[in-house]
Amino acid sequence: MEGRKLDEGMRRASILFCLFVCVSVVVAFLAYADPGSAHENHGGDTVIHVTDEGFEPSSVEIVSGETVVFENSGQKAHWPASDDHPTHTKYPEFDPLKPLEPENEWSFTFDKPGEWKYHDHQNPYLRGEILVREDPGASSGEGFRAFIWTFFLDAYGAATSIFASEEEGSASNDEGTGELSDERYEEAKDGYLALVRDEDPGVALGQLRDEIEANDALARSCHGLVHEVGREAYKKYEDFGEAMKYQDEICNSGYLHGIIEARFSESDDVFADMRTMCDEYPPESSLSWQCFHGIGHGAMYYTANDLPRSLEMCDAFDSAFARTTCSNGIFMENFSADQKLHLSEYLKESDPLYPCPEQEKKHKENCYLYAPTYFLSLNREDYTGALELCNDAEVPFRRACARGVGAQTMKENINDPKLVETACESGDPEQVEPCINGLASLYTSHYGSVESTRKLCGELEDSNQQACYGSVEANSKRF
Repeated sequence: MEGRKLDEGMRRASILFCLFVCVSVVVAFLAYADPGSAHENHGGDTVIHVTDEGFEPSSVEIVSGETVVFENSGQKAHWPASDDHPTHTKYPEFDPLKPLEPENEWSFTFDKPGEWKYHDHQNPYLRGEILVREDPGASSGEGFRAFIWTFFLDAYGAATSIFASEEEGSASNDEGTGELSDERYEEAKDGYLALVRDEDPGVALGQLRDEIEANDALARSCHGLVHEVGREAYKKYEDFGEAMKYQDEICNSGYLHGIIEARFSESDDVFADMRTMCDEYPPESSLSWQCFHGIGHGAMYYTANDLPRSLEMCDAFDSAFARTTCSNGIFMENFSADQKLHLSEYLKESDPLYPCPEQEKKHKENCYLYAPTYFLSLNREDYTGALELCNDAEVPFRRACARGVGAQTMKENINDPKLVETACESGDPEQVEPCINGLASLYTSHYGSVESTRKLCGELEDSNQQACYGSVEANSKRF
């Protein structure tokens, strides 16, 4: 055994020595054949001006190995990065990893030929593309040098493959230690997308929900995965409202964001398209509600959670139903914002009701409705504390806040309605009715049926049944 280990060690040492010699020869040859070629500059770098309205020019063509300089000439921070948003997985190196402040610049050298689409991570509706062509010099007068380099790479690959068996698993067995490896990510993605195509998005999201409970690496990668599921759902149904029927906030609403990405990718003018994309659904129907609600999420998503700007877009709708439902989606997106992937400036840990007191009166009810969502993300399962928070809301909107507690508590405990009822009863007497109302409304939305909620109402305490049935009646038109 010891002799075999010694032989193996000597064999590895020989291979490494050979590689060292090969590297030395190749480097020396390349330096002699074309000294300083890596530093050649063909007429200067390409400059793209990043403005608050978009990239200028929005489309450029360069040669592999050339550098593009992004100059922020706008008044706001911008973040040029590879598609897809927000994971930047198409060309992951093409990402400054932070916003580019006004009057600053960032350079990137493109060494991968292809058509690379990109966006502003701060404002994903601002888009551009860079076409990277092969360097024509690579096929003219450089054949021998290319052959030498390829020969070295093949030798290196063959040598390193000797060690692969010992390291196999450490590179792919990433569950519990970090995010999924690229290979595992693609495998997981293919599996979930197949479920979308063969079954429906709800099946795919349900399986993902079960699997992330036991797989930390999958949980850390799940936002990007549910983006993919959302895009696939829109591709399958080719209908925004139909895909929205499977809306699920798992993994920070990535599914919804994926639908929005897919839908808006077809549009030449996202914000103009928002005004008409729900016209095909019956007014005030469930599909109409889902559509306008989704537009609210979409407005926040595509303005990088710019709350005032998004509300202006919702206020442009003609009907009160559209305006209110759209703003409902806006505040849900704000109070559910992932402060790593989709940072919102309109959240304060020290004041979970912020920014509701600062809103116009017409927007305050929806704002207070979702404020408990943020509180409960900071204070897990403290439902009594959430109801206490509502006592600090402005008096006319305390009922909306209590309704929000009931809804969020039901969302977190969908299989235990009696626990939710008990939580509602832990608040002040005047909070019980609106909390039960929120419980029932969420239950109806989750199952897409008032009949299931009507059955639930009969299982509640007698004193709470009227509030529950009231919610059923209010939602009967929509479902």
